Amino acid sequence: MVVNACNESVKAGGNDLSDLATALIGFETRYAEASRQAAEARAKKAPLGAVHPAMIDPHSFAARRRQEAIELRRAVRDRLESGYKLPFDQHIAGRWRRAFVEDGLRSEDDPVLKLFVTLVPKGGKARASNDKATLDVQSRSKLLTLDYPYVELNKEFLGAIRIDCDGVFMSPEHLLHALGELVREGQVPCLPHVIVGDLLDDGTYRRPHLIFLLPPGTAVWKSEDRRCRRDIVRLFLGVSNGLTKALLSIGADPGAPATTMRMKNPLSPIWHTLTPNRHTMPTLSEYANWVDTGSSREALVRKAAAIQSGMSLKTSNIAFNTLRERAVALLIEWHFAADVRMKGSTAALADHLHVALEGFARTMELDDPRLSYVIAKVADRLAMDFDPVKLQGKKNRQRLLHVTEGMKDVRDRQRAGAEYSQGVRRERSLEKLIKAYSDIVERSETVSVEKLASRAGVSRATAYQHFDTCQQICLGRCIDKKLGVATPDTNLNQLPCSTVEMEIPAPTAIVDGDQQPAPMTGALVMQGHLNPIEKRTVGGEAQKGQFRSRQMPSESLEVSDIVSSAQPYLAGLQTANSGAQ
Repeated sequence: MVVNACNESVKAGGNDLSDLATALIGFETRYAEASRQAAEARAKKAPLGAVHPAMIDPHSFAARRRQEAIELRRAVRDRLESGYKLPFDQHIAGRWRRAFVEDGLRSEDDPVLKLFVTLVPKGGKARASNDKATLDVQSRSKLLTLDYPYVELNKEFLGAIRIDCDGVFMSPEHLLHALGELVREGQVPCLPHVIVGDLLDDGTYRRPHLIFLLPPGTAVWKSEDRRCRRDIVRLFLGVSNGLTKALLSIGADPGAPATTMRMKNPLSPIWHTLTPNRHTMPTLSEYANWVDTGSSREALVRKAAAIQSGMSLKTSNIAFNTLRERAVALLIEWHFAADVRMKGSTAALADHLHVALEGFARTMELDDPRLSYVIAKVADRLAMDFDPVKLQGKKNRQRLLHVTEGMKDVRDRQRAGAEYSQGVRRERSLEKLIKAYSDIVERSETVSVEKLASRAGVSRATAYQHFDTCQQICLGRCIDKKLGVATPDTNLNQLPCSTVEMEIPAPTAIVDGDQQPAPMTGALVMQGHLNPIEKRTVGGEAQKGQFRSRQMPSESLEVSDIVSSAQPYLAGLQTANSGAQ
């Protein structure tokens, strides 16, 4: 059933209401004229019972084509007269559907849906399917093609912006309320022109597609032709990213490609369709004045992982980096080993990655249940962008998103990145020096700065800088190893493993560039805080015993559930391997 919810929406830029009404009326007039001309052309054809000379040979190609045309016209007539029929219960679009009948066509009295019809290629070229992963030409009749739950619009002239939403809403009305709030706050210029999703028996509205239509005659030309303006195509992608960013709070999925034009078909009786906006239809330039067109897909994917998991951006981004490194290693391994998991569709590859990353997280004792949302984003992103040629040289973009978030100036971002990199290098150098110092002490050799720098493979200046810290840390380890727990009365100058007489302050740990007191449990023990990715071997496997003490920060356990009181309309979110469509 089509629901027309004509809610109020703000006007975008200089888009006047009367101009839009005139444009839609003109479009409907041209639509009706084209339909009349097509009907007249069909009427001029020979009647079904006429005998054509080609029918002399019933096995000829012309005879077969004529018979196919007769059967197609009968199927179209039956569809118009009897409506859509699902004769028995069957599995369609991700779940079992009960048998039902729907009369008429959804686009008959709806100008928005009529405009959507014009964006679908003509019969014989339009691709559709019951499964979004395997679209193909199903019929030479456009009318019959538009009964399938998934359809592909014209990819050469982009006239619609589709935003995938992973949210499960308590009802379609709750989704409209959430979208209305974003419109009133100025996050988006208007409500979507078409909303199509799956309405379950319990009333929940699952994984809708939000479709923003461009005004008639303003589709974006995307072609390999040299005359095609790439800047307009980039603007289209920027607007799509900006709308996705504005809708992240309700579960928008930034991992879905913007120009494939595959989407849930609002004209299919399988779905529940709404057309809430007939008043405002901004142009691409007017959309660009409202939303942030500079957002990158990679940054949006990471922000979506943080929002949907309920973690902080820092915690989620660290987990994203760790899981991404593991996923890249798996893809390299599967690709060069000709693994059967690489031979399926993109969705199947994402499922395989999801399963493998969940097993990796359990092995590394990363058992936070919300990590599944981060895993889903990592798996979907890498499966979608998989390219065997660029696999090993692919950059990990937005790795420092949690460090540079909110910085507008390029110099500020560069400075923050340099400081972060300097801290990482400092941690690595300190770890090498501690290991070298411990080896020298265990061998009862004389410790010198030159020897320490040579054994650790660092410069003498770095060895001088960290020499005192290495003495303190290694002295604490020696106490713990040879004398057990150090009591307050212990004279540290008399310990056999001490190489320098000095007062030992509380040891410190470098955490995110700052020095913080390390926990003391009887003896002085250094608790290192390093990025888990830095503890990898060449094959991508984490070293045993080194990852277990470096789990996600404890603040990730404070949020009990992703659904908060600030989002009463949201019933939940679905990850990639939860049977989502």
